Amino acid sequence: MATTRQETASTRPLVPDTSQARAKALSHPTQQLLDRARVGWERFLDSFEGASDE
Repeated sequence: MATTRQETASTRPLVPDTSQARAKALSHPTQQLLDRARVGWERFLDSFEGASDE
């Protein structure tokens, strides 16, 4: 019976671990990201019904 060779992400990653393939970390969020977060937060809050008096 022939055996097949299995390659997993741990033995052969999809993206090589190089400095060019890594995401650039930012020390602070951009204004665009903050604006998008605020709009999303407002949309989330608007999805709730009015507060009940329970």
